Amino acid sequence: MRNPHNTQCWLMVVFLAVAAFAKSGAAQDTKYVPGGAWEQMMIAPPDCLSPKDEWEPRDGERSCVAHEDWLNDITRWRAERRIRIGYDGSRYEISSLQWTQSSFIQTQMMVEDRYFYDPVAGKYTVDLYLGDLQSRYGGIDAVLIWPTYPNLGIDDRNQLDMIRSMPGGIAGVKQMVADFHRRGVRVLFPMMMWDQGTRDPKERWPDAIAHLMAEIGADGINGDTQDGVPLAFFQAAEKAGHPLAYQPEGPPADEGVAWNLMTWGQYKFQFAPYVDRFKWLETRHMVNISDRSARDKTDDLQFSFFNGVGWESWENIWGIWNGITPRDAEATRRVASIERAFAPFLTSAGWEPYFPTTSYGVFASKWPSNKATLWTVINRNEYDVDGMQLAVPALDGAHYFDLYYGVELVPNMTREGNWARLSFPIEAHGFGAVLQVVGEPDSSLAALMSKMKSMTAKPLASYSKERTILLQRIVDIQPTKPRSSSASASTSSKICLLYTSPSPRDRQKAR
Repeated sequence: MRNPHNTQCWLMVVFLAVAAFAKSGAAQDTKYVPGGAWEQMMIAPPDCLSPKDEWEPRDGERSCVAHEDWLNDITRWRAERRIRIGYDGSRYEISSLQWTQSSFIQTQMMVEDRYFYDPVAGKYTVDLYLGDLQSRYGGIDAVLIWPTYPNLGIDDRNQLDMIRSMPGGIAGVKQMVADFHRRGVRVLFPMMMWDQGTRDPKERWPDAIAHLMAEIGADGINGDTQDGVPLAFFQAAEKAGHPLAYQPEGPPADEGVAWNLMTWGQYKFQFAPYVDRFKWLETRHMVNISDRSARDKTDDLQFSFFNGVGWESWENIWGIWNGITPRDAEATRRVASIERAFAPFLTSAGWEPYFPTTSYGVFASKWPSNKATLWTVINRNEYDVDGMQLAVPALDGAHYFDLYYGVELVPNMTREGNWARLSFPIEAHGFGAVLQVVGEPDSSLAALMSKMKSMTAKPLASYSKERTILLQRIVDIQPTKPRSSSASASTSSKICLLYTSPSPRDRQKAR
């Protein structure tokens, strides 16, 4: 007969073991990394930074004493998450792919763009195309060239055939890619794995794509509709001796960050900006925020600047023109100028999002690098904010610079001398950047300061937020004369309506 006392002891042991396991499991969780839809790509900010209703107690937005606990929590989550997925970040060290870590402004464009190709002269006009973007918003770092739909499916040409069919054929496309490279711009093309009703490429799709991209010298691939590009595609490009940067449209699984060196970010935005999950998992990862239908790009640019990532400056949305307003164009120019100058800082493993600020609605990220530290700052309020914004650790021999306005800051030291309190203005829905340097700064910083001082002489509010609508024109195509032979009876006629993108003259009128 079983001893009741032994049974009770056994049940107690089981209970304690289960409780211990449950406790350890709970310790592995974090309340700041939610699940579900787009939220899977975000890490929530500390609770004390979220807007409160008037009747709710305020936990001191100014000091936000919970920041250290929050930062420790998401740092522990990151370390454990990397272990769970067996993370290997070695692909970010491939020299031919390190351009991704500073590719902040990427545009998606249509091959029909009138700035890109001159049908009368029969040649690509890359300099004209890039000159327009440079003058309007400071230029781009990468271009996603779209030669496929809405034309894909009109005949049996597959997605790669559409590239081969571009003016000049392979030789012309190869030269066009080289023209972009001459201007320091990387080139991506899309891939559509749903393209299964056209010509069979006669080899595995990963190999077919890798071989064509190597032939024309392209730099990367955007995975249309893909939630992460499979590893097989990256491996095929490596095997072809031409590594490619893969950039899925949708979010990959966490382990996919190891070979998807770039992603699109199609997010919803809150008042207190969320931390990008993939950027946090791998600080060398590049996200290009893509919000193609938005008429105001403030959220896109502020989220990008706070997270140290990039933006998809997409205007021609498959023939529908959603042009960037002068205000957003100028904000892009300023944000990109700072990000490009400090790209190595923005991959820092010591990134601290939500570094404490002293004004409501002002948020900052800290980016340490060797003997210098950068803070990127955004103002989410609809009004200007002036006065003390940051209190940073004071260092002997340190200088402090307002990078946005191009002036040196004189810190107000605490009585103990361990904190430097920094005051500077930030425009409504605007941006700020502070650099702390130990010792004398180099000449490159002086050049940037001069550039930014001139650039920010006019406030963003002085630039128009109005959008000018550009109407499309349908180009009539004369019907083909019917053939007189009996063969014409079996020949199907094809009718195309070509929608032209705005011409250079149209765009000038719209400004």
